[in-house]
Amino acid sequence: MTPFDVDDATSAWVLCRFAFIWVVFGYVAVPAYALLVDLPVMDLSPKTQAAALLASEAGKLVATNAMLDAELGPTRTPRRRCFGKDVPFAALWNTHDVALGVACGALASVAARAADGITDGIISAGDETVAAASSSALDLFASIRGDAFALVAAAAASALVAPAAEELFFRGFLLPAVRERFLRKNGRGNDLGNDLAAVAVVAATFAAAHFSPSDFPALFVAGAVFGAASLGSRTRGGLVAPFLAHAIFNALVLAEYLS
Repeated sequence: MTPFDVDDATSAWVLCRFAFIWVVFGYVAVPAYALLVDLPVMDLSPKTQAAALLASEAGKLVATNAMLDAELGPTRTPRRRCFGKDVPFAALWNTHDVALGVACGALASVAARAADGITDGIISAGDETVAAASSSALDLFASIRGDAFALVAAAAASALVAPAAEELFFRGFLLPAVRERFLRKNGRGNDLGNDLAAVAVVAATFAAAHFSPSDFPALFVAGAVFGAASLGSRTRGGLVAPFLAHAIFNALVLAEYLS
């Protein structure tokens, strides 16, 4: 993996800017539109809900990419580092990374399902208000089941656009940034320990960013697998494997929910 040479102040600023983008596009944009038209979000038409989800996820992707380009410069931004013009298509979508992404997507789904089972058992024996307080994007799909166009648009947003935006930041920027901090603190002789610590910290951040306490264990497990996919890729730190893993994970969650 290429050393991450971004200073701490810039890294903190990038993190703050992404948090703003994440909240605005992920949690404010659609409710703001619903407020503008004076309707509850779930009372919007299926096509409008799906279009709003797709637009908000696309906005998140574009804004995240533009922010990273502006803050990190042309040589250090994750998109250009992993998908630059000097990276051949065959090298980018190599057999190793594609197979790793598919395998990690399936593993994340199984592991997250197991984490869900444990969490459900704990919640059922304790305070069920925790689950009730959690919000899930899956609630949207309950209202658009009967509209094929809306389902396709919402599925594209959840299984393609959202993974692209999230992997660009969490595994493209945050993982190498955190890993470099551990390397500086602990020395470069313990790569495995630093890798595991960085993957765990980023997975916890990824899970917490979804603001769903009952889903935290499953999202943490999935995020850890996505991190492992990134570090296990042929270029070590590439984004193709974690993107595929994330896309497959989201697609399988939606397929299970809609079946």
